[in-house]
Amino acid sequence: MVSFPLRFRLANSQVQTRTLFLERHSSATLASNPPKMEVSLTHPNPSSSRSRPRRAPKSAPKAKSDIPRPTHFLSFPLGHHPSLCETIRHFHSKILPTGDTTVIEGLDQSILVDPRRLHLTIGVMALSSTEASPAPSSLISDSRVRTVSDAIALLQTLAPDINAISDEALSLPLDKMGVLKTQRQQAGVLYVGPSDTVTEEKTKVIRIFDLVAQRFRQEGFILEPSRPAVLHCTLINASHRRPRRMPRAFSYHEIFQRALSEGSDPDNPVQLSVQDKSIPVDFGTWAISEIQLCKMGSHGPENEYVSVASIPIGSE
Repeated sequence: MVSFPLRFRLANSQVQTRTLFLERHSSATLASNPPKMEVSLTHPNPSSSRSRPRRAPKSAPKAKSDIPRPTHFLSFPLGHHPSLCETIRHFHSKILPTGDTTVIEGLDQSILVDPRRLHLTIGVMALSSTEASPAPSSLISDSRVRTVSDAIALLQTLAPDINAISDEALSLPLDKMGVLKTQRQQAGVLYVGPSDTVTEEKTKVIRIFDLVAQRFRQEGFILEPSRPAVLHCTLINASHRRPRRMPRAFSYHEIFQRALSEGSDPDNPVQLSVQDKSIPVDFGTWAISEIQLCKMGSHGPENEYVSVASIPIGSE
């Protein structure tokens, strides 16, 4: 048995006595004054690390009906050149020959553009043919409906500016074939246009393109955002497929190969990489002599787009 000094035993006895007194006093106090129980219902503190921050509500997507469907387009027409039409028909027969059992994946007759409808698009717009409105040169409200008459009037006002760029018809080579809307080795559009080589006439065509597109965009006709001019004449468009079924694309690599084989030396074939999105071609050089405002989906006597107005480039 361990013995403690007398002083320690006395001190310990005093502590036990005082502790017992405090416990009895606290019990008596609680019995005479019981604590009040309050229930508070509050939302969690947003700043608390344990509470999840409230997410901002997502904005509703813009309905497709809010975006007007294009009804007309501005372009440099090309399908009126008979020799060009014949060149394109020959190209079509080369990539989709009659009776050929080796069909290029995704390619069929319905997505080949009729050569008579060839053009270089400047911009598309939604126009009304009925509602009257002020002249395009006046201040136009963004919510006002634009009419065909408005577009024709605005196009006619651009004639002096176009003539200042060129007082004669221009020529443009179609020496590049390329694809758009690509994924892997599939594409939605195949086109021909001028190569990246800078020439005086090509520069003038682009200046006229930019002038017309900018003015129609400023006046609220063209709703697409501004972008660098890409002069392209569509030859194959998968969105035209009939009936509408998958695939909505086609394999373009073999089309490139067949286009390159035209007129090439069999002993020295052109090397084509799977990464190539464009190739050099020779589809001739053609006159750019006017700008047309055409109705989408229209068909003239030769299946050309119906022009509702036009202005010449240079003298007739």
